[in-house]
Amino acid sequence: MRSERETMSGLMFPKQKTKKKRKKHAKSILKDKGDKRCYLCMLLYDDHSIKRVHEHHICFGTANRAKSEELGLKVNVCIDRHHKYGPEAVHNNKKMSEILKAAAQRAYEQNHTHEEWVSHIGKNYLD
Repeated sequence: MRSERETMSGLMFPKQKTKKKRKKHAKSILKDKGDKRCYLCMLLYDDHSIKRVHEHHICFGTANRAKSEELGLKVNVCIDRHHKYGPEAVHNNKKMSEILKAAAQRAYEQNHTHEEWVSHIGKNYLD
């Protein structure tokens, strides 16, 4: 004869239901997420026009994306010129990527120490 547990789930040892722990997503320390202007267009060309933008994690890659989320190291960059496509795209151009990382480090170090930045990110971009 089956116990009440077996008949309810159909399994002898039913899995316990657990909720995934949600990671906290910090707000960007560089600019408001609702701002639909490209951070690099404004910084490099003084172009403040509204564009189609993607949120870019300044420290990208599998492990670094989580650090960017946790520390608020994200900006909006325009899709066509500065995100994935084109010669100035941060995913294709090391110089553009390092411009963002240096800006992020300056913003981070306004409220934290240089040592904290290096311990989290592992590199100084303000040389």
